[in-house]
Amino acid sequence: MINNLRALYRKENNEEVYVFNVIHSICIIGMLIITCIIGLFIEDPKAIYLSFGTCVMFVLTMAEANRTQRFKQCVIFMSLFFNFVYMPEIYRLFNRNISVIPVYFLFGILYSIIMIDAKTAVILGSAETAFFTAFLVFMRNRMTTGLESPMRRDIVISYTAALIAEVAVGVCAGAAVRFRFMFHQKMQEEAEEKKVEAMDAYIAKDMFLINMSHEIRTPMNAIVGTVDLLLDQEVSEHVSDSVYNILNSCNALLSITDELMDLSRSENGSVELFASTYDLSDILNEVINMMTVRLTESNLSFYVDINRNIPRFLYGDSSKIRQLFVNILNNAVKFTRSGKIIMRVDYRFSSSDMIELIVDIEDTGIGIKKENIKDLFSKRSSDPDDEGLSPEGAGMGLSICAEILKEMNGEISVQSEYMSGSVFTFRVPQRFTSMDTVAYLPDPHLYKLLVYEKDSESLAHVRKILEALDVEADYARTKQDMERLINVNRYTHVLVANENSEEYDSIFRNRLIEEDIVVFLNIDDSVRIADATTILTRPIHILNIAALLKNETNTYVREISRKGGFECPRATILVVDDNYTNLNVARAILEKYGATVLTAMSGKDALRVLSDHEADLVFLDYMMPEMNGIDTLENIRKIPGSKYVSMPVVALTANVVSGAREMFLEAGFEDFLAKPISIDKMEKMLRKYLRRDLIVAKSHTDLL
Repeated sequence: MINNLRALYRKENNEEVYVFNVIHSICIIGMLIITCIIGLFIEDPKAIYLSFGTCVMFVLTMAEANRTQRFKQCVIFMSLFFNFVYMPEIYRLFNRNISVIPVYFLFGILYSIIMIDAKTAVILGSAETAFFTAFLVFMRNRMTTGLESPMRRDIVISYTAALIAEVAVGVCAGAAVRFRFMFHQKMQEEAEEKKVEAMDAYIAKDMFLINMSHEIRTPMNAIVGTVDLLLDQEVSEHVSDSVYNILNSCNALLSITDELMDLSRSENGSVELFASTYDLSDILNEVINMMTVRLTESNLSFYVDINRNIPRFLYGDSSKIRQLFVNILNNAVKFTRSGKIIMRVDYRFSSSDMIELIVDIEDTGIGIKKENIKDLFSKRSSDPDDEGLSPEGAGMGLSICAEILKEMNGEISVQSEYMSGSVFTFRVPQRFTSMDTVAYLPDPHLYKLLVYEKDSESLAHVRKILEALDVEADYARTKQDMERLINVNRYTHVLVANENSEEYDSIFRNRLIEEDIVVFLNIDDSVRIADATTILTRPIHILNIAALLKNETNTYVREISRKGGFECPRATILVVDDNYTNLNVARAILEKYGATVLTAMSGKDALRVLSDHEADLVFLDYMMPEMNGIDTLENIRKIPGSKYVSMPVVALTANVVSGAREMFLEAGFEDFLAKPISIDKMEKMLRKYLRRDLIVAKSHTDLL
């Protein structure tokens, strides 16, 4: 029994239960006091029975409310009974002192106000006040009060009863109001404490993300940098292919790491945007490469269709744009067991400096039931037993996309047929900063291509790309077509699927090869054509075809041996990093360009080096003991001499959490170079920040 009573007043109960039980108990005590007062001043025993019965009613409604959890209904019932039944009857019985009754009536009104929501309390309180006022007016001339010819004893009793009633009601009402105030004050204090704890957890989580990024990217920097240097050496084609597989797998791992970090940050319940100018072609290449690596163990075909005229340099949050692509593509891969995935990227102008980026991702997967589409983008946890046919099976990725697009004023939609596939479409406004396009080809008439591909769908895809670029091309699906065309026409490039190597060898065995031989090959395949000069990694899309024709080499379009480039033999470059391996990797990459490389393993060491040597460019790590990168930069700018004020300093860091770039730029860095460092990334920084007089083209003899 005692334990049951204690359970009513446990603070662990929810707010409604706890407040109801405490205030209702105060009302029961108040009702007992009123019963005692009634016994002193009313001679009729009916008044005592009625008051005690009302007290019992309070106890019963309290028990019923806790049993059924219908607290509001019990309060309304008790308020109506007290004010519409008990008070009029007590007024009739207490005919010698009507001044006491309004005081008790206030007790009933206060009960309603404290116990129920504001809207219901206003309605109920107004009805009770109107009723009691009308009741007093109606009864005014219909019953005696005992005070028409008052005796001294009657006056004393009247004042005493009124005083006692006011004290009793005041104490009960004050206790209830005081409890309500203290309860809300405590709840506010607990909310503030939870807010502080949540903020501490948020900060700790951010620090964990930053440290996680740093710990993963620091060793990856050594791997990628060393692999990139190895690719620049004279190695066999088999070794080169294996090394490229390592490089692509590293890039995919980094992409997955970034995705997990973005997902973790999205759990905070809000989306933060960090806008800056970014290269859309870089985002697309990264996304395509990551998905290509992921699909190596599946039997899915991946096609990419990109409008060549999309503006290349956009202004927005590049990490969120990338996350939209990755989340939707991952969802397509998850629920597509066979067939293909197609990514289409298009745009339309919305104003003189704005476009709407339009992305369709189509799959031949299991599709979505119509009744589940409406809840597809709501926040739900993934159900591992679900076959992907419900919103739960889609996991958090799509709901995060919906949140990002809402913040960006974009939208996402889906068209799906159960067991036949889906098409997800997202549209997002972005400002463009130049008229450069993602796949610009300055002189398409300079090229004539021959494409040898047996697969009709792949051949049609390549044809569509070349027609979009206005490049003249012939197409062969059989060995006979290939022989006929190569003997009649002259071509700048011959594009051959790696699977057609035997037919190619028989055609070109005794022929002088003048064309660039480009091999289409899967990311995990080895080149089978000995005469190949360039490798084009599938999926084939307009970005890597344009890069091929412009002789641009990257992860997706690579020459068998690197050619071209530049040197900066008169440049002095300082690299600051507390990791010895990373210093060696950066030194090796920079020495490839002939630069004089200075190194330092701490901020203090960097300041000492700069006091003794002049540097043209500084790569400065952020996470270092004693003095971090931002503090070191502030001290560099304070070194006497105008050269230190304008000397370009690039943040070299493994921190790629959203907002990191903006933090470094705001701190005074010229740019942000994320680890792991590759030759291509470093070359871009050298071209961008070294003075023009320090950069010279490699001589022809160096390229041989």
